[in-house]
Amino acid sequence: MKTEYLHATDIFGKYVKTAERTALITEIRNYSRTNGDAPVAVPVVHVILMTSNGAIRLVQRGDKAENPFMWDKSVGGHVVTEDKTLSRKSFDDNAKKEMAEEIGVKKVLIAQDSLDFHHRVQSEDHDFSNQALLQLIDYDPWLGSICQVKEGAPWLKRANTATYLGIYDGKINFVDGEAIDHRSVERAELMGDLRENPWKYADGVRILMQRYYALLRVVK
Repeated sequence: MKTEYLHATDIFGKYVKTAERTALITEIRNYSRTNGDAPVAVPVVHVILMTSNGAIRLVQRGDKAENPFMWDKSVGGHVVTEDKTLSRKSFDDNAKKEMAEEIGVKKVLIAQDSLDFHHRVQSEDHDFSNQALLQLIDYDPWLGSICQVKEGAPWLKRANTATYLGIYDGKINFVDGEAIDHRSVERAELMGDLRENPWKYADGVRILMQRYYALLRVVK
């Protein structure tokens, strides 16, 4: 198995160091449990997928070290790149890579901006059953979320995060075992279930719904 290296960044998104993935996450986790916060952030991409009629697509995580078996956003993953500047392209490239690796969606178009996104949504030329359309909606270099684990205490993880909103009506095929199930849910229903059954969801779902609820609606 190929060794992966991740960059670590500070609260402003500036490069701090590069380290082997497992070693870096372990270092951050141990520091966070001792000090109550992470010392650095790890660059990641988050993708919130919706159907064209406005339902939010969630996936259930597999037997993973972080948030095992919890319901989570459609796609998420660490940004693996040689680019220490972490340019927009490095996030875009990894969003496409994670879409293919996690849910089997290989045809992904990322809009240039919100105007381009909405123009393509309204166009009759885009086939959402065959190609996903994404839009970068937020960038937060110091996003914090609570990681639940199978053994040991929860810990606060910081992520240098590019968040994308996307539309896709096609099939989801789990490729690398990151997830085991999926479902589509209306946003009001999801907010209600988050209040009543918060333990079923990764903390990131709560954060995404609080931040982007107004954006998660029918756009056609």
